Amino acid sequence: MQDPVRNIRNHINRELPGKKAHEEMLSEIRINQMNTIHHSTPPLEAAVLVLLYKKNNTWHIPLIQRTIDNHAHSGQISLPGGRYEETDRNLMHTALRETEEEIGVAQDDIEILGQLTPIYIPPSNFNVAPFVGVFKNGLPVFTPDKKEVDHIINISYNSLCNPQHIATDSFHVRDMRFTTPCFKINGYTIWGATAMMLNEFIAVSK
Repeated sequence: MQDPVRNIRNHINRELPGKKAHEEMLSEIRINQMNTIHHSTPPLEAAVLVLLYKKNNTWHIPLIQRTIDNHAHSGQISLPGGRYEETDRNLMHTALRETEEEIGVAQDDIEILGQLTPIYIPPSNFNVAPFVGVFKNGLPVFTPDKKEVDHIINISYNSLCNPQHIATDSFHVRDMRFTTPCFKINGYTIWGATAMMLNEFIAVSK
């Protein structure tokens, strides 16, 4: 059985696959947005966390389905995380703070294993730094922030790594129709920047 934590410790501080892993999950809409969306201000900094925890001797990862509101990523599936605040010590602290706020996992219970390749999000003008961590103390108890999180989605690491769960699908978001590679797991479809970051996570965890 693969041990993603050991593999990440060995690989994450070496050269990352970055662009290659991201391009495998690249959507038509992202290509269009990179060419057509231009902001007058520099990107804002943000951070997210891929959090590994063990349940029934199997590694799992929590994702969140965001509440439906008027924000750019309303209702989408994402990793816990958010915007850098001036009180944050660094982006790693942003990822830990936002994870605690959004899904209720205490920062002191998480060991950060390293950082993946940052990715730019054109619609919201965020530059997002993905971190990978492991829950240190048994089984976490999740408490979603109902303002931002509709519900928490727990997926197994083995499901995420199963190539049978990769598909190409058509989407209709607002007034845009497009196709994209995506993960289809337990009835959920994970696409966009989240899929791109998870694909790099898979590459460094094997």
